[in-house]
Amino acid sequence: MLLKVQELVARQQPLELQGTLDIAELFRDSSEYNPLTPMKYDLVAKAADDRILVSGQLGCDVRMQCSRCLDIFDESVKLPFEEQFRVVEGEEAELNEDDDEAVPVTEERIDLAPYLAQEIVVQLPYAPLCKEDCKGLCPDCGVNLNEQSCGCNTEKVDPRMAALQDWFKSQKE
Repeated sequence: MLLKVQELVARQQPLELQGTLDIAELFRDSSEYNPLTPMKYDLVAKAADDRILVSGQLGCDVRMQCSRCLDIFDESVKLPFEEQFRVVEGEEAELNEDDDEAVPVTEERIDLAPYLAQEIVVQLPYAPLCKEDCKGLCPDCGVNLNEQSCGCNTEKVDPRMAALQDWFKSQKE
């Protein structure tokens, strides 16, 4: 998806960008994330002085694996998107590269696809949960505690503190 810089600057009006972007290739080797639909974008590009601001919404349906119980679940992800570009000459880009957060642009066109793909990858949850109160798996027997309870003894005593625990029991008697 290419944004023509000179056309946007000359136009002096915001440009609406809508469409889809296939991101399946980004998650080809991932076992935790699988996009079910192409990423939809609804963006507005505005030119002001030597800046171009692109903002809007990104959305995608993603199949994820819960980090606690390892169940597979589907979630509709909606993210805000905002990126700022700065139009510069070739030599000026190297001089002012660290000045601000705007991405320097020396070309006549900006390919927005890498920026959109990067945003969806970065914003996906690091440790996805199927639900906020997911109980996970039993560390001893591996049973999914959301579906059933197990008879495992969950009270763990640090062996270094076992003698102290016995001492407290003798004090109560």
